Amino acid sequence: MSLIPQIPNPYLATVALGLLYGTTFCTSACLPYISSYIASIGAGFRKGLAVTVIFNSGRMTAYAIIGAVTGVFHLFLSDAFLLSYQKYMALVFGVVTVAIGINLLLKTKEASYDCSPSNSQNLVSDESSQRFDFRAFTLGLTRGLVVCPPLVAILLYSITAYAPIDSFFLAVLFGLGTALSPLLILGGVTGWLLKKAPLFAKWIARIGAGILILLGLSMLFTAAVT
Repeated sequence: MSLIPQIPNPYLATVALGLLYGTTFCTSACLPYISSYIASIGAGFRKGLAVTVIFNSGRMTAYAIIGAVTGVFHLFLSDAFLLSYQKYMALVFGVVTVAIGINLLLKTKEASYDCSPSNSQNLVSDESSQRFDFRAFTLGLTRGLVVCPPLVAILLYSITAYAPIDSFFLAVLFGLGTALSPLLILGGVTGWLLKKAPLFAKWIARIGAGILILLGLSMLFTAAVT
């Protein structure tokens, strides 16, 4: 038995489902967040690519946690639990997004006091380029904790068809499939395009941080009214 009848191996089928979902909905759902973040730190192509990889690693970590916990406690079998979980995680993601946006907005204002050319082009990217970008990872982690419908289907499938450990493996493989989506390249392209306007780097960074704040507030509003 497999998630995709044409692919009898369930692990390959899960990766294929992740690729399909990542190419369509996942890219459109995550790109506004990651592109706004890339704009707010003044990243170029390579840094934009690296930030997207870190963001995706955060999502995969969230999927791994969800898969492991589901295999042990058999979550998501109840619609009431799923609805309450989704609402709570959406609130968490909204709060984290707003907090990161405010943090980056404040840093761009601090960087604007230094009018040297190198500072106007790099803004806060120098800080994040020296170490692991924890903000991007946290953004991806909290985004991944808001479970998408295909992942719920995979987890329910794994609970009924396989051993508990398979919930973990299938969740990770699905996350890997989504991580190999066009989002990876689009993150780098976003950074490359934004670097083409160095004179507007300060304003691009501020707009990026502002959009992150608005996206977070929108998520909070949606979660609160549903």
